[in-house]
Amino acid sequence: MSLCRIIVLLVLVPFTTQARDIDLPDVSLAAETSTAEAPVPKVGNFQTFVGRVGTVDCQRWEVTATDAQGFLVSTCGKYTTYLSLVGSYNLNRVEGPEGQPLVVFEPYFPAVEFPLAVRKVWKSKYEGYLAAEGLRWEGETTCRVVEFSPVTVKAGTFDAFRIECYDHRRAGMLETGANSTVWYAPSVPGVVKTVNHEDPRWDSELADYGPR
Repeated sequence: MSLCRIIVLLVLVPFTTQARDIDLPDVSLAAETSTAEAPVPKVGNFQTFVGRVGTVDCQRWEVTATDAQGFLVSTCGKYTTYLSLVGSYNLNRVEGPEGQPLVVFEPYFPAVEFPLAVRKVWKSKYEGYLAAEGLRWEGETTCRVVEFSPVTVKAGTFDAFRIECYDHRRAGMLETGANSTVWYAPSVPGVVKTVNHEDPRWDSELADYGPR
């Protein structure tokens, strides 16, 4: 299996941002009963993306280790990501060339929660840090699996769970929000597309992965 990338893209946006109305399609019985369990990524598996990954301009990420602290470790050039093993492989942090934290979520950013199933809803709190802007905040994210249907990206067409999330954040007296959509494809397995509806600079999609 390839790297399970659960990297959610963060930028504080104006406080007027509200949760989007979610498109709720008619769901077939087959789609409604589809589920996805947590994957078991292996060292050497990789994913390549179009767009930045976790604020980093580096596209090919390869699984390098599962460490004793409970993280799946992946690298791209001089950058390293740590995904929480107990947290559905969601992002805990991204480190730079000298090991400095670039993005941190404690305990992790809750973009995916296994097992996945249509109509599943979850809500979770976290604390965030974005080094590029010197920002620290408290967040609460609510996500819902809307449908299981095909999605086409650079790497091909995959049956995927479409997950709609609203992230409410508080930094001091300022409250903000951000909407995002994530597509998770069990056959990869991993997130194959991410759309940030407030800031398209954070959009990304899968271009290649392996081994197939």
